Amino acid sequence: MNHNEHTEPRIYELGYHLVPTLADGQIPEASGAVRGMIERISKDIIAEELPVFIDLAYQIVKTIDHKNKRFDEAYFGWIKFEASPVAISELEEGLKKDENVLRYIIVKTVRENTFIAKKFASTKVRASEEEVVAAVEETAVVAPVEDALDKAIEELVA
Repeated sequence: MNHNEHTEPRIYELGYHLVPTLADGQIPEASGAVRGMIERISKDIIAEELPVFIDLAYQIVKTIDHKNKRFDEAYFGWIKFEASPVAISELEEGLKKDENVLRYIIVKTVRENTFIAKKFASTKVRASEEEVVAAVEETAVVAPVEDALDKAIEELVA
């Protein structure tokens, strides 16, 4: 067993829900607090998406001021970063103490972008994963992902 195994930096992704009771002006501050927790343990933030308002699949109960509050909606955001495994426990402690964080999950991941649009997954066209990745990578334009996927589908069908 390698003793450096648990000290080598790894890539993580934090997905988090903020309470829906935040005013629009408070959302950047609350997500900035979450980002600040990550910046204390990591200098390498790879990617992030600011929180957006969503309906939850099920009700979440959080104790706030010694009262159980129930939430059906939340603001969801995520951040991908590199950190050492020992620093993750510090991040978790901070997230647990933050009253604006409704729920969170931290997963190990890879540095590369692995996002595939939902629209593509629901099409009737079947292609190997390698063909899809190659077609998407050829476009080299990140912003219009849906256009690139539509083009890739048309090329694969033709």
